[in-house]
Amino acid sequence: MHERFMEQQATIILDPTLAVPLHKQLYEGVRSAILRGQLQAGERVPSTRAFARELGISRATVQLTFQQLIAEGYLQGRAGSGTYVVAATFPAEGVEQPVQDAHPGQSSSAGRTISARAHTWLSTPSVSEPLLVPGQGLQRAFRVGLSALDAFPRKLWQQLLLRSWRQMPPELPAYHQPAGYLPLREAIASYLATARGVRCTAEQVILVTGMQQGLDLAARVLLDPGEQVWMEDPGYPGARGALLGAGARLVPVPIDAQGLVVQRGKARAPHARLAFVTPSHQFPLGVTMSMARRLSLLAWANEASAWIVEDDNDGEFRYVGRPLAALQGIDRANRVIYLGSVSKVLFPAMRLGYLVVPPDLVNVFLAAHLLTGIHPPLLEQITLV
Repeated sequence: MHERFMEQQATIILDPTLAVPLHKQLYEGVRSAILRGQLQAGERVPSTRAFARELGISRATVQLTFQQLIAEGYLQGRAGSGTYVVAATFPAEGVEQPVQDAHPGQSSSAGRTISARAHTWLSTPSVSEPLLVPGQGLQRAFRVGLSALDAFPRKLWQQLLLRSWRQMPPELPAYHQPAGYLPLREAIASYLATARGVRCTAEQVILVTGMQQGLDLAARVLLDPGEQVWMEDPGYPGARGALLGAGARLVPVPIDAQGLVVQRGKARAPHARLAFVTPSHQFPLGVTMSMARRLSLLAWANEASAWIVEDDNDGEFRYVGRPLAALQGIDRANRVIYLGSVSKVLFPAMRLGYLVVPPDLVNVFLAAHLLTGIHPPLLEQITLV
């Protein structure tokens, strides 16, 4: 066996002029020989000293290679006997062939089973194409969800991040509260009460990685497959995808100068389980929902025991006067789940949003959040306070 193993070394070519370390080159050579079947399962490997002498390299290099191959399960050391190729059936060398790149928009999982939800996502239009092109900067102005990145105070943000890390208590880097950093949730609750008319406490605020995750979480908690959902027509494609992925049956409800036409929704699906709306600044038409429509929508939700998911799209921005109060602020039946975002105000890559949920839904939302994401990165949360 020793001679047969040494014959395989002729196929292992080590080049000291390459940037790849010798132990890595040797590792790839031996691993490939095992996967191709040139080295048989159960075959004894020469000692590291003999191997090094035959290849003209240091014994330490061979030892490092063997340690890696043993750790990955290709070789096995036997006390008092030596080192052997593991007695197992390895995949054919085909597994070493590079994975072929799938064409954009095409699935590479032909003949493999994926979920109905995954098929829905593949067929759902999205507005999440790259905002930036490497080396070319912004693609164009007036992009959806893109703030003025050139005006962002990068140096100040860097200083705040460093200060937050230096001053962070030693126990905080461990897993934190599922709802997120409490001081930030308190600040958000205070801001929403003052600027958006939202009625909530910090306990009702749950931090998520952007509004899309918040909507997905709400859909998971509130909907069962097959239930009807009012969807603004036209409306936000990201919401459409999240709701379809949850198994909802979407009911398109038209938009006019006053916002969602509630009477049309009631005529089409009076017992829908949920309505998704953007009342402050409808996407994509920019209409603001009138007070009469808001009251009518809330009355329907209360009568039908339905939920309303309010995406406060661009609610902070207004050219004249104060921003309009959120729909959640006039909800007296606790039927509204409010979605807000920090990412749109600062920069999209921050991936930080929040949910405001009714008090009796806090526990179930936290249970779902704990199993699907826990909370966004803590350092950025601390820095924002």
